[in-house]
Amino acid sequence: MRIYLDFDGTVVEHTYPLIGRYNAGCLEVIIKLQEAGHEIILNTMRVKFNNDTLEKAIDWLTTAHAFLLDKKDTFVVKLGGHTKSKLSPLNWDWQLHKEKNCIYIDDICPGIPLKRAIESYGWMVDWAMLDNEFQENEIYSDLR
Repeated sequence: MRIYLDFDGTVVEHTYPLIGRYNAGCLEVIIKLQEAGHEIILNTMRVKFNNDTLEKAIDWLTTAHAFLLDKKDTFVVKLGGHTKSKLSPLNWDWQLHKEKNCIYIDDICPGIPLKRAIESYGWMVDWAMLDNEFQENEIYSDLR
């Protein structure tokens, strides 16, 4: 599957243009998705702005796992081919995910499990609930 991954409000708390507080559990789940053979594609509004915020998000993703998870290999996240826009996320619906062969993990995705943020006092993706849903829907079934 293609996994379209948002950054602000998903991987980190939404404090744009800064990098917000790490959303606990996200990197572990993303690595499980990669190990199961799914393609991770960064799908963020940061592509719209002509500043260094996109590069900072990419740098954070490619280095944070080494620090947070003590992993020495490179964390691979592709940047979508949509250099000037972000794809709008589909509803959080397992039938739709399987039909389209893609999942949008994004805090604005209608129906996605959310939890209260700590630093920004808003909402962010609940990775513990996503991990459970991925297990229940056998998204990790290709784990080696």
